[in-house]
Amino acid sequence: MKQRTIKTDIGCLNLIEENEKLVGLEFVEGESSYCDDSTLLKHAEKQVQEYLQGKRKNFEIPIFFKGSSFQEQVWNALLRIPYGEVRSYQEVAQMIGNPKSCRAVGNACNKNPIAIVVPCHRVVAAHRKIGGFGGGLDCKQRLLEIENIEL
Repeated sequence: MKQRTIKTDIGCLNLIEENEKLVGLEFVEGESSYCDDSTLLKHAEKQVQEYLQGKRKNFEIPIFFKGSSFQEQVWNALLRIPYGEVRSYQEVAQMIGNPKSCRAVGNACNKNPIAIVVPCHRVVAAHRKIGGFGGGLDCKQRLLEIENIEL
């Protein structure tokens, strides 16, 4: 496993690679500082920085999920939410064919191991309320602003 910590406008992020795929993008508190120089991690860093600067709408990074089959269904559904749009937890539940699983969808979003690239920030509560986010609500609001999404 290789890791690289990057400094961004929204704080430090830790990129995690395994078998030449991105398996993690985590928000870091404190002084974590990994500096593996793999091609994939440098490519991922560049794309994340471009996204945060409003210069990139889609990521072209190979990813691999490590989760339950339900979580992976949810995370794959998140990848289908277009840039600049949001979906409610209910809508994501419907996307995966399990309309009564709103809370479970919320839990899967909370466990999303590849934040930003797998856009759980595009999922909001009913009536377009911001809902929760692993990186904090201020960070979620900032990501939505980058995509010109107003709630």
